[in-house]
Amino acid sequence: MRLKLLIWLFIPITLLIVFILDEITEEESNEERVYDMIYNLENNLYSYDVQASIDHEKIYITDESSSYEVDLPDDLFYIAFAPYINLTHACYTHSLTGCQGEMINKDIDVRIYDESNNLIEEKTYNTGDDGFIGLYLDKIENYQILVQYNGLVSSFATNPYQTCYTEVKLS
Repeated sequence: MRLKLLIWLFIPITLLIVFILDEITEEESNEERVYDMIYNLENNLYSYDVQASIDHEKIYITDESSSYEVDLPDDLFYIAFAPYINLTHACYTHSLTGCQGEMINKDIDVRIYDESNNLIEEKTYNTGDDGFIGLYLDKIENYQILVQYNGLVSSFATNPYQTCYTEVKLS
């Protein structure tokens, strides 16, 4: 009798653990899929007929016949910025497939500071074919970002709703 009771208790607990592990794995792979999707859209690896933008909550994708929305994971926040010397455009919500920056394929030194002015990252990024640098940041924080290129400097502050920063004038 005790054995049957233990078996009846063991099976539901085992199924619950399997379900939770499956959900965790699915969430992780979903986050990876979102990173891949952003990269592929930003680098025009899909059809050129696809248009996409990203705000603080979703990726919006349209093609000739339909539109899609992809929720961002709760802790994921993506921004893109385009340092420039001579020419820029106004932007608040980043177009992953349409925004074009002036400085194409340039190595830019970037320092990211948190709200307490602690340096959290110092790295050289390449602007890529679209002239933008994309960063994944903590959604809760505001950041101060310092940008340097060939002795020219600029800085800007982020906010948790804006995903595109194009007024990063190097001087």
